Amino acid sequence: MMKSSAAETTETIRQHPGVAKRVTPNGLSAGQGRGVVQHENGRDMEQRIKLENELCDTRELLDALPAAIYTTDAAGRITFFNQAAVEFSGRRPEIGSDRWCVTWRLYWPDGRPMAHDECPMAKSLKEDRPIRGGEAIAERPDGTRVPFMAYPTPLHDAAGRLVGAVNMLVDLTAAKEAEKARGQLNETLERHVEERTRQLTEALTKLRESERRFRLFVGSVTDYAIYLLDTDGVITNWNAGAERIKGYRATEIIGQHFSVFYSPKDREDGLPQRALMTAARDGRLEAEGWRVRKDGSRFWANVVIDAVHDDTGELIGFAKITRDMTERRAVDEQLRQSQKMEAVGQLTNGVAHDFNNLLATIIPNLELAQSRVKEECVLKYLENAIRAAERGAQLTNQLLAFSRRHEVSTEPVDVNQVVSEACEMLPRTIGPTIEIETALDGNAWWAMTEPGQLELAILNLAINARDAMSAGGTLTIATKNIARGNRGRLPAVDPGDYVMISVADTGTGMSEEVCSRAFEPFFTTKEVHKGTGLGLSMVYGFAKHSGGTVTIDSEIDNGTTVRMYLPRAPHRLAGTAEAGDESRWSAGLPSRILVVDDNSAVRAITAIMLRTFGHDAIEATGGQEALDLLERDRQFDLLMVDLAMPNMHGDEFAARALELIPGVPTLFVTGYAEPGQLSQRTQREILKKPFRRAQLAEKLRHILGVASRRNGGDVQHAGRRQTH
Repeated sequence: MMKSSAAETTETIRQHPGVAKRVTPNGLSAGQGRGVVQHENGRDMEQRIKLENELCDTRELLDALPAAIYTTDAAGRITFFNQAAVEFSGRRPEIGSDRWCVTWRLYWPDGRPMAHDECPMAKSLKEDRPIRGGEAIAERPDGTRVPFMAYPTPLHDAAGRLVGAVNMLVDLTAAKEAEKARGQLNETLERHVEERTRQLTEALTKLRESERRFRLFVGSVTDYAIYLLDTDGVITNWNAGAERIKGYRATEIIGQHFSVFYSPKDREDGLPQRALMTAARDGRLEAEGWRVRKDGSRFWANVVIDAVHDDTGELIGFAKITRDMTERRAVDEQLRQSQKMEAVGQLTNGVAHDFNNLLATIIPNLELAQSRVKEECVLKYLENAIRAAERGAQLTNQLLAFSRRHEVSTEPVDVNQVVSEACEMLPRTIGPTIEIETALDGNAWWAMTEPGQLELAILNLAINARDAMSAGGTLTIATKNIARGNRGRLPAVDPGDYVMISVADTGTGMSEEVCSRAFEPFFTTKEVHKGTGLGLSMVYGFAKHSGGTVTIDSEIDNGTTVRMYLPRAPHRLAGTAEAGDESRWSAGLPSRILVVDDNSAVRAITAIMLRTFGHDAIEATGGQEALDLLERDRQFDLLMVDLAMPNMHGDEFAARALELIPGVPTLFVTGYAEPGQLSQRTQREILKKPFRRAQLAEKLRHILGVASRRNGGDVQHAGRRQTH
């Protein structure tokens, strides 16, 4: 019931003057006095009956109301209550004795207990004024609690004296539940609104963050030029990669047509327009070609143009990505050049190998002829021929090194002699405009390296120096000893003594950045087709394999100096070079040796040399023939095998021969060694073609001596191995 209705009902009750007199002397409710006849005069009787009837009608009216209504006397004792008041309180109070406020426990709306004199009815009687909107909570006898709103109003008699009060209690349970439901609904709606707002805010934030990251990503990419074009090809945005690659700032290029990146000839040919037409028609265009930077320089570009459409499918522009492929193209060109060089190397390898076989026949024959000639002039001719053949052998070794078929096998080398011999052929290589000077240390140590590889390294450095002195200049080659503990600026290498060979030019020099990359394979500052970028890397690799290193010092316009540091060779024993003929030609105790070589000329001269040393030489033309022979005859003290034979490699033959003759030593003869094979035979003996008689004798003396010691010094076993 609304508050206005409750107030109106209370006012109606207050306006009935008889209501204040409802309590009869015997304490009965006004309704209980209906039909009571007292001895009064007729007029008073009629008025009383009329009043009683009105009160009865009023009581019936109040009982029909859903609001709890009750009245009290001035002391607060209950004088009337309706049925709704009974239902509200959960009990039926006693008329004339119960005080309404103490028939239950009352609480403030916040749950605090309410004292009796604080209840709305008590305050209304005490202060003799109506109380409106006094909200409280009543606890019924069964413990349930009912929120309500009280509207107590004082009652007065005709003289204006306080005779009691009437109170109407409005049950707020439904209103509270509705309010709670509304609150919950509002909270739910608020939560939904908040959640949806949060979701939308997060989505918007993520979208903005995604856009920001995309802008940062595109803007920070420096390896790719990424920008947009409108449908006419006009540039609409620009990233950092585009600025780096093409040289234009965004403020300079946005609004210009993208054809500015094409050469004048390409623009005349309509290449930019055809590119957009193709991308619009096919959706995408990918191409490569020369493009022009802001400064006019050209670069090789990989270009991708994608057509951009809106949701309706209408073309709205183009996305263009450009990558600078100049370095990649140069590397590809260098790779193709290196492949050409590899092909040349393979051809060179075959030629050098065959030439080695020829020299392996020529040199021993010249030596054999030399031993049988007494005339001085003929001996001189033969000696010159032998020197020329040995020079040919050195050239062959250089060709094998160039073709990557020659492994570095270090030996004591006179670096001054190698430099001097290299300087003899350099004028024909580097041309007449370059003056060659040498500064050789007369007491330079011998170095542990390979003479052919060292000469090739000097040749590579001289060619690089020539290219740096296009207008001519001076090439200076020097040698110097670097003693232990006094190495100065020598880079980090193993402790020990080193021989330094420097090659200096007066050319254009190199920047610090170029110097830092000079030893990288394929790196070159030369024009296309004018270098593979492998020269310095080959020098570096040679020095490292020799146990040394290389340094480079250069300055723009002040020339370049490359220094090779090679480890010092062990001290040579005095008199070794002057050993007598008897020691020089001693080739071990007479033994039975199987010679296996597919080249008949090399095989024949090798057998002849062995026989001149007093050995019994048996020949076989290949691996299978030799194995068939060993099946029948196993009385051999040494196997002398060509490493690179067709059908059966020398390594394979030696392994199978050991199964037939356990422990038999093997001497491999080779014109070259495939990469990696030498390292697999580190414990086996190798003799390189072409070889001289003294070299062969030294190998035989060593191998047969070791075999003799292994057999306990039983030299009488030589040539008489048992077959079983």
